[in-house]
Amino acid sequence: MSDLRTTRKKLQVLDDTPALSIDEDGYVRCGLTEKMRENDKLILALCLCLKDESFKNKLLTQIDEQFVGKTTPTSRMVTAFDLVGR
Repeated sequence: MSDLRTTRKKLQVLDDTPALSIDEDGYVRCGLTEKMRENDKLILALCLCLKDESFKNKLLTQIDEQFVGKTTPTSRMVTAFDLVGR
């Protein structure tokens, strides 16, 4: 029997909007609706991709390059905002 204090949810069924969550230790989970619309499928695809260590490491390397020299909370958030706005 699993210890409920240490069991993590891998998937949660949501009512409306799918979501992706990544714990600090890299554990990936997703929340999907039962409708499996395009946005649900995209979240599922991202979840599966992030479980691939090689793919995840390539993404992190590309992102890390964008944050070289960003040493303050403000500079890091401005950089993130700029990247999201592209």
